[in-house]
Amino acid sequence: MNKVKSDIWNNSYPIFIWLVTEPIVGLVDSKIAGLLGERSLSGVGIGETIYFVLVWVFIFLAYGTTPLVAKLNTQQKFRSLKYFVNYGRNMSLLLGVLGTLLIFIFSENLIGSFDPSLEVEKEARIYLWIRSIGITFYLVNMHSTAVLRGLRYPKITLQSALLVSTLNIFFSYCFAIILDYGILGIGLASTLSFLITSIYSSSVQRSKLRLLTQSNENVDKNYLRKKFFSIGFQILLRSIFLTGFMTVLRNQASLLSMKDIAIQHVLLQLWSFGYVAIDSIAIASQTLISEHISKGIKYYKSELYSNLIQLTAVISIFLLTTSYLFLDKLIIFFAGESFSQLSNTQLRLLFSISLFFGSFAFLWDGVLLGLDKVYEFAFITVWSSIIGIVLAIYLIQRDPSIISLWIALVVSLVIRSFLGFRYQRTE
Repeated sequence: MNKVKSDIWNNSYPIFIWLVTEPIVGLVDSKIAGLLGERSLSGVGIGETIYFVLVWVFIFLAYGTTPLVAKLNTQQKFRSLKYFVNYGRNMSLLLGVLGTLLIFIFSENLIGSFDPSLEVEKEARIYLWIRSIGITFYLVNMHSTAVLRGLRYPKITLQSALLVSTLNIFFSYCFAIILDYGILGIGLASTLSFLITSIYSSSVQRSKLRLLTQSNENVDKNYLRKKFFSIGFQILLRSIFLTGFMTVLRNQASLLSMKDIAIQHVLLQLWSFGYVAIDSIAIASQTLISEHISKGIKYYKSELYSNLIQLTAVISIFLLTTSYLFLDKLIIFFAGESFSQLSNTQLRLLFSISLFFGSFAFLWDGVLLGLDKVYEFAFITVWSSIIGIVLAIYLIQRDPSIISLWIALVVSLVIRSFLGFRYQRTE
C-alpha cells in the first residue's frame, strides 16, 4: 500500500466504523420496535425521520468544521484555531437547544404531515419527544469529533461511535423490552447514550487543544465568524433540500399504506448503511485535501485525486453487485417475511444503481468541501434534490408504488455525481 492510500485508510476506517454504527443502531431500533408491533415500527419510522431531518440541517457543524480546522492546524495558526473551535462548540449548544424547542412546538404538525393513524401518531409523538431532548448532546458530540478529525485524531471518532452504539443498543433493549417502557424506552436510550458520549468527546477535544503550542498571529474573529456562517449557510441550504427530498420519499410512501411506510423506512436504513464506506472516504478526504492545497499543491490529477477515484470505483461496483443479490434477504431479516412480496427485480436494480451513482456523489461532496468549493457543493445538491422531489411527486401520481420513489432517487443521484465530477476537476 502506497503512502497516499495508507493515509486515506488511516483517516477513513475510524470514520467508516462511526458511520456504519449509526444505521446499525437504527436497524436494531427498528428490530426492537418490530418486536413491539407494526404500530411501533411505523411510529419509530416517522419519529426518526423528523429527528434526522432536524439533525441533518445542522450537519455543517461536522462537515464545515473539519476542513478549516485542518487548514489552520497546517498553517500553525493555533490561536485562530482555538477561537474557531470554541465558537463552534457554543453554537452547537445553542442550536441543540433550539432544535429541541422546535420539535416540542411543532411536533404535532410534523407528525401529522405523514397522515398516520391515531395509534401510530401517539407512538411517534412519545418517541420523538423523548429523543429530541438528546439533540444538544448529538450536536456537541458531532462538533467535537469533527474538530478532532481536523487535528488528525480520527480514532476518537471511532471510540465515540463504539461507545454511543453500545450504550444505545444496550439501553434500547433494557428499557423497551426488559423494563417494558415500549417506544419510550427506545427514544430514552438514544438520549442517554449521546449525553454520555458527548461528555467523553468534549473532554478529549479540550485535552488535545491544550497540547497545541502558542502562536502569535492576530486572530481575525470577524473573519472566522463569517467563515463559520458562510460555510454553515451553504451546508445548511444543502441539508435543507437534501433532507427535504429524503422526507418526501418517506412521506409519499406513507400516503400509500402502513406497510409502505415500514418498508421504505427499512430500505432507506439499508441504503444509508450501504454508502458508509464511501462517505468515510469522503469525510477523510476533507482533511487530506485541505492540508494538500494549504501547502500549495494542486489537487486535480494528483496522486491523492487518482487514489480517491480508484477506491470509489472498486467500492461502488461491490455495492452494486452485493445489494442486487441480497436485498430480498435483508428486507425479510429486518422487516419480516410479510414484506417479502414488496420486493422485486426492478426494486433491487434501482436500489443497486442508486448505491453505484451515490458513491461518486458522496465522494464529490467531501472533495468539494476540502477544496473550499462550498457554493458548488451546495448548488449540485439543491438542484438535484429539487428535480428529485418534483419527479417523485409526478411519478407517484402516475404509478403509486415504491418503485416510482426509487426512480426519482436514482435520477437525482446521477445528476449529483456528474455535476460533482465536473466541479472537482477545476482544481
